Amino acid sequence: MKNKWKILSLILLMITFSANIFAQNENDAVRLALPGVLSNARALGMGNAYITNGDDYSAMFFNPAGLALSNYSQLTGSFYHRIYENNSTFFGENDTYKNNSTQFGQLGYLYKAPATRGSLVYGFGYQQDKDFTSSLSFEGYNPNDNSMIKYLTDKNDDIPFLLGLSYPLVDADNNYIKDTTHIKGDLTQSGNILESGGINRYNFGIAVEAAKGVFIGGSVNYLSGTYKNEREYYEDDWDNFYVDPTDINDPNTRDFQTFYLNDKIDWDLYAWEFRLGFIIDWMHFIRLGGSAKLPTTFHIKENYLIKGYSQFDGDYFIDLLPSESMVRYEIKTPLEFSLGASIDLYLLTINAQATFIDYTQMEFSGELNQSAIDENNRVIHDNFRTVLNYNIGAEMKIPFTQIFARAGIMYYTSPYKDDPKEFNRVFLNAGAGIIAGNAFKFDVAYSYGFWNTYTDNYGYDESRIYQSINSHTFMLTTTILF
Repeated sequence: MKNKWKILSLILLMITFSANIFAQNENDAVRLALPGVLSNARALGMGNAYITNGDDYSAMFFNPAGLALSNYSQLTGSFYHRIYENNSTFFGENDTYKNNSTQFGQLGYLYKAPATRGSLVYGFGYQQDKDFTSSLSFEGYNPNDNSMIKYLTDKNDDIPFLLGLSYPLVDADNNYIKDTTHIKGDLTQSGNILESGGINRYNFGIAVEAAKGVFIGGSVNYLSGTYKNEREYYEDDWDNFYVDPTDINDPNTRDFQTFYLNDKIDWDLYAWEFRLGFIIDWMHFIRLGGSAKLPTTFHIKENYLIKGYSQFDGDYFIDLLPSESMVRYEIKTPLEFSLGASIDLYLLTINAQATFIDYTQMEFSGELNQSAIDENNRVIHDNFRTVLNYNIGAEMKIPFTQIFARAGIMYYTSPYKDDPKEFNRVFLNAGAGIIAGNAFKFDVAYSYGFWNTYTDNYGYDESRIYQSINSHTFMLTTTILF
């Protein structure tokens, strides 16, 4: 039998071994490595196909060389509102859950230094780089022979034991072998997940016209932010399959009704990022550009909290006392390299670019258990791929006005090897802008994104939630020209 000292020690270590539920895994690396869509309203309206445009503060992010294209010193600010809508299907049952955020997205200043030849521009400021806002809700009857309770018991996780949902097996000499449970499947499973947080970018950049029509630049970026994920998960025996005690040593555990688990993950993170770029301008008609984001290592401090309960006949509850842990580790995101071109047809400008990302270069390190680090890095190597992302955009000036209309597409290929094309992220964008008195610029943009994905509550394809995601981003940018 399990001794009392062993139970107490497992309670203290529960968070470590409960990594089966909510481990640091490859999805954490993807969260940091996936490109964001936030920029300014002009760039967003053009599908973020901005590697050869620049001439404003957002060049710091897309291609620092674009800073030198600015003809003015300028002060820029942006706001955005984002809506995330998740339409889920779980064992034939549909659900919809929304989450949204409204943020001050950008504040940047460019200084165009006096120069006898060429151009020299400095920039610094703040930008919201990524927004982690998301949501998921699901409920359905799982008729199969599996459950979170069984999964955790098979993994030798002590949570079911502490909640009276499993009991120890012993040999003929009364020596402990392992835990087992009567609860296999045929349960109604439900829950929800809310995610929030984001990454803030504080940056400094410089760009020069090194030769006539040749611009080079670089930026240093300090990234900091938070990520929060809270999950509520239920398994309910509405059909009264489990009337006998689930713990043979506790008769109060008869007529099992509900298993509830609530876990929260909370990150604080920071990183240093470096970007380099060039632009070649041929007769103000065709531009070629390239930029590189060097591999970036995020330093993460993670707090993890778990609590829950089980309910039986006669309102008999067993509570899982809240337990909290903290761990520090690092995730390295890969090199990104972009190439693009634009053509200026007087009233119409067309931009296109492609970005190379090798997701197999993501890597874990730090204070995690070495076996967990090795396993995560193996999974990354075996399950991810190299991708090309595409951005295409256009801007048209309305004749005889200072009004501009914009449209663009962003196509982000899924980093997972075997994902079908429906899992690629597609964003359709539109926007408009106006220049007032050669001193003020006002730009608005809207981006509609859609893609499919899935989430496993536990195991592989045992309790899978299929999801169809829609995102809506509205952005407003104001720029003062000096």
